[in-house]
Amino acid sequence: MEEKEIENAKREKLRREKPLVFEKVVRIAERHQRGVATPIIDIAYSYACNLKCQHCTAARFAKKSRILVPADLRKLSDEAHALGLCQFCISGGEPLLFKDLDEVIRALQPDKFHLAMSTNGHFMTKDMARHLKGLGLDKVKISLDDYDEQRHNENRRCEGAYQKAIDAMLNAKEAGLSVVIQTVVTHQNCRSDRLFGMARFAQEHGFTVDILIARATGAWEGKHEVLIDEEDAEFLRKAHEQYPVLHRDTFPAYGMDKGCGCVDSTLHVTQYGDVTPCVYIPISLGSLFEESLADIIKRGQRIKCFKKYSPLCLSGEDRTFINTYMAQSYGKPLPIPWTAVFSEDDLD
Repeated sequence: MEEKEIENAKREKLRREKPLVFEKVVRIAERHQRGVATPIIDIAYSYACNLKCQHCTAARFAKKSRILVPADLRKLSDEAHALGLCQFCISGGEPLLFKDLDEVIRALQPDKFHLAMSTNGHFMTKDMARHLKGLGLDKVKISLDDYDEQRHNENRRCEGAYQKAIDAMLNAKEAGLSVVIQTVVTHQNCRSDRLFGMARFAQEHGFTVDILIARATGAWEGKHEVLIDEEDAEFLRKAHEQYPVLHRDTFPAYGMDKGCGCVDSTLHVTQYGDVTPCVYIPISLGSLFEESLADIIKRGQRIKCFKKYSPLCLSGEDRTFINTYMAQSYGKPLPIPWTAVFSEDDLD
């Protein structure tokens, strides 16, 4: 299936199942042209997890006394809807461990938003998948670090993790959920035939693959050797041409070339209410407990490196951004405030 066909099939499914959300989604391109931010908001509701992955990005966040509760998410979704936003992703941690997961999903108002969930799939039984679909979840993003079973299990530090992930994908598909495979690509494993094996598996089952390039954050803080280089990036572009199911968030999609998209196309909310430009940039733009979402977005859009189009992923490819800004967070309690990183010269 060609890329355009994949995109059209996704849009048609959304139109059938959530017409109100569809009407918001089809306006994203026009908003993008006008410079109006329409970020997908990723929410790390809790960092509780059953696995100890070697690349965990949540490994370094400092604990705070106040944490998110469903009422905070309802307020966030009200503000997001008023701004014309249309997509949330529930992450963690492992969402299927959340004791109040049903309340979390309801608080995000599934009738008004496309809802995704990032999960390791360990607890995605057939019954769970059907239950999530019934609550209004649209998509699951299931982690698969490698198409080689042993390599995946070793990275997850859990025997059987690979088969759990595969079973989760099939269970989710059977329940009517869209399925995305999330795979982390490093300089060391990028140019591997195993990526093509994963692509063929996804193609066969109607899945897509989100390629998440490695970042020197979390458990990999400061480990720049894992970052991809230009040859790796070119390999991924050619792989995408051969297998359109392989996708990076910097690749053009739905007629739009957003580039990196920090703030304008993506935001991340920590368990403690801090809002960061993306999952991988541990710099707080403000707190949902203290400010409105609109004000935090406006602040983010004032920062030149987020306002300016970048064809490179700032946190994983742009060595100037990584060395100048992200490196300032190394060894410190995370996230660090934006005022500790950006000067007046960095603001528009």
